[in-house]
Amino acid sequence: MKHQLKKKPLSPEVRWQRGLLAFFALVFLGLGGVLHAMPSSDSSSKFAAGTLLKVGVVLGLAWISAPQLERLGWQRLRGTLLVAVIVVILLYAIRPRIGAIAAAILIVGSAGFSLLGWFRRLTQPPP
Repeated sequence: MKHQLKKKPLSPEVRWQRGLLAFFALVFLGLGGVLHAMPSSDSSSKFAAGTLLKVGVVLGLAWISAPQLERLGWQRLRGTLLVAVIVVILLYAIRPRIGAIAAAILIVGSAGFSLLGWFRRLTQPPP
């Protein structure tokens, strides 16, 4: 006897997030590929093409890993935190040192605000 897992239907927000990740991954990969294929000896165009390709790959990996991330609570993230995580990933793809600093700030800030929220909830009088 086989045990079958029932899949929950995806909410419109989850489908929208996945669609945006896939769309922007393809856009960045396409722009990077076109810029890379254009004949140019300018080093800034090669840098831009490499950056666009890196960002496209990172967004593509986020899109591919979305089902596993949803099991960990990806869909419960607030939009601003999701944008912050994507910005940190993009910074890390473009400038690893700045991306690492931004990631550290994001982690420390998130932990601090979480502790502040827990403290406020513990100190509030019961309703």
